[in-house]
Amino acid sequence: MLSVAVIAFTFAGYAQVEHEETSMFSTTRSLNPALQHNFGQVSGTVQSKSFNIKNTGKTPMTIVDVKLPERVGVTIQKKVVQPGEDAVIIATVDPTIANQGAFTEKIIVITEQNEPGIITRKEITLTVSGDVK
Repeated sequence: MLSVAVIAFTFAGYAQVEHEETSMFSTTRSLNPALQHNFGQVSGTVQSKSFNIKNTGKTPMTIVDVKLPERVGVTIQKKVVQPGEDAVIIATVDPTIANQGAFTEKIIVITEQNEPGIITRKEITLTVSGDVK
């Protein structure tokens, strides 16, 4: 009887973490069009695209790591994002230094959020593509 209670409690705890994680990170679990951008043909001038990632949790969210692609510059405007605020991540393509040709690159942003007793890490993938001329 005791082992059944322990197992039930364990599964209830996992379900609760999943629920909290879902509300904390909103729609970033699926392929969200707001997290993708096609620059089209890039020639002559630098082109940029801003991505917003909203902190829908109740505690500050910290951007702990960014895995950078080879052909795209990345700027993060703030590392710690308060509840209800957006993190702004700017992807930049400079045709004067980027290799010519078609590209599809992924910017992987890793966030961490500390809820009482729970530390949640989330990986958010931003996808940019285009053709440098």
